[in-house]
Amino acid sequence: MPDPALAPAPTAAPVPEIADPATWTGRSAADVARGFLGVDYACPACGRRHAVSTRRLETRPGVARDLVPLLADLGLSGRPLVVFDANTRAAAGDALLAGLDPLAPATHVFRRDDLHADEAALGSLLAALAARPAFLVSCGSGTVTDIVRYVALQAGLPFVSYATAASVDGFASSVTPLIVDGFKRTYPGKAPLAILADPGVLAAAPRRMTAAGFGDVLGKVTALLDWRLARDLDGEAHCPTIDALVDKAVVECLALSGALARSEPSAVGTLLDVLALTGIAMQLMGTSRPASGAEHQVSHLLEMGDIRRHRPGSLHGDKVGLGTLAGMGLYLRLFGDGNLPAQRPTMPARVWESEVRRVFGPQADAVVANNPHEPLSGAAWDAQKRRLAAALDAYGHGIVQGYRTLLPAAAGMIEAIGGPVKPSQLGYSEQDARDAVGFGKEVNAAKLTVMRIAERFGLLYEFAEAAAADWPG
Repeated sequence: MPDPALAPAPTAAPVPEIADPATWTGRSAADVARGFLGVDYACPACGRRHAVSTRRLETRPGVARDLVPLLADLGLSGRPLVVFDANTRAAAGDALLAGLDPLAPATHVFRRDDLHADEAALGSLLAALAARPAFLVSCGSGTVTDIVRYVALQAGLPFVSYATAASVDGFASSVTPLIVDGFKRTYPGKAPLAILADPGVLAAAPRRMTAAGFGDVLGKVTALLDWRLARDLDGEAHCPTIDALVDKAVVECLALSGALARSEPSAVGTLLDVLALTGIAMQLMGTSRPASGAEHQVSHLLEMGDIRRHRPGSLHGDKVGLGTLAGMGLYLRLFGDGNLPAQRPTMPARVWESEVRRVFGPQADAVVANNPHEPLSGAAWDAQKRRLAAALDAYGHGIVQGYRTLLPAAAGMIEAIGGPVKPSQLGYSEQDARDAVGFGKEVNAAKLTVMRIAERFGLLYEFAEAAAADWPG
């Protein structure tokens, strides 16, 4: 019998050419995204293994007509279960079901006006698996896709995403934000084998959904800087190739703003591709970090408050856009003069806990248990400030100075497309806004963002007061 010790080592998958940002010159974000589909390789830039299980990205007119051969190319056969909400069933259901007709699809329609990716929705879809489908098809945008993504993982079923609005970046993600016991956290999920969309369907969606998609991509402006600082201050895992991929998506999205304001189908289709690209970046990294920072913490806390108070929710990307404007404003407040700010007193532990209990209500015990009661201080904070100063000198100050012009320009772009730039436009009070900026960081204690840095300097709550009265932008 051969000695296992003498067996040749397994050959590593070759690094794809597309993984070198030098090859992206002249390529669109969609072209770059498609180059990463189905990859699995050891990254020379960060040393991690990157993989993408999504294999197709098709954004073109009439894609629903070609579903059966497309699915066969992916190895999918048998009866699918197609999952809608009432709006997406009306918007795209007839064409989608006609394309799937040879496979005799079963359907499941969520009829809730307040649909969230929560325990009730997950249980409803799990019960629908009694139809014993061979695979799942999500027809919708963020919420429907997240529900299907999680259930697909738990049931061991493949799934395909048919997008009806370019409203969120999670189509290609392999992680799922769920509301469990009223708390929004990220759980493992399954990435779709394919993301399919018809630009005409996307452009026919309400303009506010396109604005939300723009806001979700815009969030990467601050999320990327948060991620780089987390790498340099806390040693968080980071990949420069994935960073560059997301940065490309942001640049292309900003250039689309005028055409998106006119609801041009080609532009909305490109926005969907850009959103898919940022989801692919999350697959590559295996976490949401390339696409989620302080701006998502603001969004998550606002959403949790809506659910706890039984208020009608707003679109995820709307809140991310608001969080991005606040994040840029906070960076300018901290580092806009080219220096580290002077240290201020920080919030005492007893005051912090009292505020957390007020803000989080029934979820407060978990928040108190999972977060530091006082900001980092002493020698550890001094060492971190030295690393922060070096990072800002190396790249941060240039990015922050760019926010001086980008902040008002971004607010104008959101408004032109039809999205909100003030919390009050979504029905939030000044107290809601103040709490979102001041305590959004507690939603994910492990994620270092500009809000946690501002807390350590003793400046976060002062900024939250100012932002609530006059939101940046």
